[in-house]
Amino acid sequence: MSNTTVIYPIVTALVKAEELIGPGRSWLATNQAQERFLKESFEPCRKESGSIAEIESIASFRAEEINRFLSKRGFKIQLRPFAQSTQWKEFGVASVLDLLVKWLKPGKATTLKTSDGQSYAAARQDTEVSSFYRAAGHDYPIAQLKTTSSDLVSITRLDSVAADFDLLHYTRQLVDSIEPINDYSGVVFPMVDLKQEVDVSWLIDLESSAASGQPVKITQALQETHLALNEKGARAKSAFAATIVQAAYRMPKPDLIIDGPFLIWFERPGLSEPLFVGHITKEDWKNPGEL
Repeated sequence: MSNTTVIYPIVTALVKAEELIGPGRSWLATNQAQERFLKESFEPCRKESGSIAEIESIASFRAEEINRFLSKRGFKIQLRPFAQSTQWKEFGVASVLDLLVKWLKPGKATTLKTSDGQSYAAARQDTEVSSFYRAAGHDYPIAQLKTTSSDLVSITRLDSVAADFDLLHYTRQLVDSIEPINDYSGVVFPMVDLKQEVDVSWLIDLESSAASGQPVKITQALQETHLALNEKGARAKSAFAATIVQAAYRMPKPDLIIDGPFLIWFERPGLSEPLFVGHITKEDWKNPGEL
């Protein structure tokens, strides 16, 4: 099964949310995937996101407005209706990347036959459009295709399955270590018509706070990605949409309740061992009076 990782629509949607909750918000992770996203992608990409002309974004307190925005651009994902109360309210954000590239010169449509005897629609490009590379630790050559813009598209075989941030990290490693080779007269690659919904539920419960101090968090996260690839060029589209709840006041944090047998220890800096260690059960739970 194909899998895709498209980060910029997520980043731009979170930045768009700042129109409603205030600028320069810091987001707080509640799981490891969110920690990795914030560190590796959100912080480096947030300043770049506004410069990508192929991304459109919207923020609204009306789910139907977000959903029309998505449908108009060819996506099926839809946010559920927003709920409102006296203590909290929901709003939505969405971002769409629509990147169309044309090869520097149109290639030729052909047929690709795989080792299991299956035949697939394919495209061929010669060296006027394609350059070839090797990357450290990667078993297969890489073909890089020139487009009529400054964008480059690279293709290489990858048998092992990588997903999400692992796929993104692996791709970064390839980009950073490629060396040119001159072993091929052209490249033949399968045509692609991909449309898939991407599981981004790991973003649920990502937290921040509004400029007013009100807590906010993501309660719904959806992504849909399309890829079309043929002898003329490629089109990559991805939509991200999220529901964000904003509380009317900051909820107090709960107490930690030690309600079972417990471990207690006393320590002093500079000593090799704790001064005292005890495992205390209910038989000894009583008020000592004076210490």
